[in-house]
Amino acid sequence: MDIVTPAGAAAAGLRPSFRRVAALAAAFWSAGFALVHLYWLLGGRAGLPGGLSVLDNTPLLVIDVVAIPLCAAAAALALALVRSWGGRLPARGLLWAARGTAVVLIVHAAPSVPDWVALAAGHRSVAEPAATARFATLLYEPFFLAGGVLFGCAVFGRRLLPGDDGRR
Repeated sequence: MDIVTPAGAAAAGLRPSFRRVAALAAAFWSAGFALVHLYWLLGGRAGLPGGLSVLDNTPLLVIDVVAIPLCAAAAALALALVRSWGGRLPARGLLWAARGTAVVLIVHAAPSVPDWVALAAGHRSVAEPAATARFATLLYEPFFLAGGVLFGCAVFGRRLLPGDDGRR
């Protein structure tokens, strides 16, 4: 049971199964991101630039402590869009939260777009930026963009049912 119905889904060629798959992928993306942050919080260094440790960097430590529950909440949000227990939550709130999540993630990645274009056009080399900037441009920000696109696809074309009081 979907909490919302497609608005123009037939015209756009979108089926509810597409949004369902996107929501499930967004949940896995969020859970995966939470696990990466947990790994770094526990002292893991793989995937960090230059052997950087989160435990030795207070701002990154705070980011990880905050990111883990946010990512877990995002995973629950994505699942609430497609699971029956999500029907007990206000539909309007779920849609706004999922749309807001998509926007925040895409806006977070947007400043890297000029770097991606410059790299793709051959105007910059991958070796040019410092290790931290290379990490952000090639790994971290594309991951944020992917999450934003997944959340956006999960709610694309959805609207509340007519006469809906905010609950499914």
